[in-house]
Amino acid sequence: MNSNDEDLMSPDASPGQPSNRSGVRRVNNMPVYIVVGALAIFLVIMVLVASDRAAKQHQRGDAVAGGKGGSTRMFAKEIAGDRKDGMIQAKGAAPPAVPEPAAPGSVAIARPTDLDAPPAPPGTAGGAGAQQQALNQQARSAREDERNRFRMVKLQQFDEAVKSRTSLPVVAPRSAGSSPAMSPGGATGAPGSREEALARLVAVRQQIEASTRDDPTAAFRARLQQLQAAGGGGGASAEAKLAPASAGRNDIGQFAGAGQGDRWRLDSRPEAPRTPFELRAGFIVPATLISGINSELPGQIMAQVSQDVYDTPLGKYKLIPQGSRLVGSYSSEVVYGQSRILVAWQRIVFPDGKAMDIGAMPGADSAGYAGFNDQVNNHYARLFASAFLMSGVTAGVALSQPDTGNAYSRQTASSAMSEALGQQLGQVTAQLIAKNLNIAPTLEIRPGYRFNVIVVKDMTFSKPYAAFDY
Repeated sequence: MNSNDEDLMSPDASPGQPSNRSGVRRVNNMPVYIVVGALAIFLVIMVLVASDRAAKQHQRGDAVAGGKGGSTRMFAKEIAGDRKDGMIQAKGAAPPAVPEPAAPGSVAIARPTDLDAPPAPPGTAGGAGAQQQALNQQARSAREDERNRFRMVKLQQFDEAVKSRTSLPVVAPRSAGSSPAMSPGGATGAPGSREEALARLVAVRQQIEASTRDDPTAAFRARLQQLQAAGGGGGASAEAKLAPASAGRNDIGQFAGAGQGDRWRLDSRPEAPRTPFELRAGFIVPATLISGINSELPGQIMAQVSQDVYDTPLGKYKLIPQGSRLVGSYSSEVVYGQSRILVAWQRIVFPDGKAMDIGAMPGADSAGYAGFNDQVNNHYARLFASAFLMSGVTAGVALSQPDTGNAYSRQTASSAMSEALGQQLGQVTAQLIAKNLNIAPTLEIRPGYRFNVIVVKDMTFSKPYAAFDY
């Protein structure tokens, strides 16, 4: 690069006005030096602290080695020495004295094992042993007497419990074929003869009639139960035959399904397709919206099928071709907070001019949610503007009224008319503005919205679609 090129690249050769910031500026290295110096000082301080700690630890190790401290092994060796087991004698203590054996014919004095116990009375060793045996025998007999006394008390309490009366009824076991008859007093027992059993049955019937005399429904059920008992087998008991037919809410018999046959049996059967050209309920027809939707007014809408729809059994016969028109309607009843609009499709118009009424099949979005959801206008600006305007009108009406703080002032005709006019105008304006506060949100669905028509009834065709086959 020559000098001419350098002159062309200089700030003076620029077509604009040169500024003080143009050209080459020298970098200020002072912040870098400050940061490096601070890091160096920090590292020096860390090295000094580490060396100080190492010196202290070294001094502590020397003190331990000099005898001021040590490990447990050193202390144990200092105390025990070379001994591996046995008792360790204290330093400076004399060895224990071994008693000399007694001479023949001398009297051995019994030494108490417990040094804190009082001294034994004077006597020979044989006398002390006999006295100790007598005391042990006396204590053993006292414990045995106490045990016998507790045993007698428990036996007495058990006899009293057995002989005392109890409120639990004790029923003798019976075989399954025996029929327990009920006595008039309510006690159960085996009848002595056939006449006694009949008498008990008559008494039970009288009790049932007396209890159901004021209730016709209960009387009917009791009579029905008696007839069933008279015509039933002999294996059932009399108590089961005479029991009331009604059951409470907590009776588990209500889940048994008695009298319904096989309650797990489903009456419906799989139904074969009427024809191979059938579109069953539960399938969808994909489509695209042609006309837009605005919830301020109800109206008719149009859409177009976006894909060919084939039959349900085999999936090879084309029933609804792509490009068919859908005609439907939507609901304009929208409440506050609603963001989806309800749509129903009523008619299909095929490309060759044929048409088919499909009733009212609902429309859903691509995810399967009922209704369409695109744009929602909640009219927040209108609502808050109405609120501010209403507050201004209320303040104007309050300021237009004359000050009636003076009780002795007389109201003139002009002041009365202005007061009444201000109040009426304020009320009318407030009512008009309050209507804007009840405005419902406006839902808009733009053209081109992709959706699905949910087939809710079986659609049966006579043959696959063919253009102009009529």
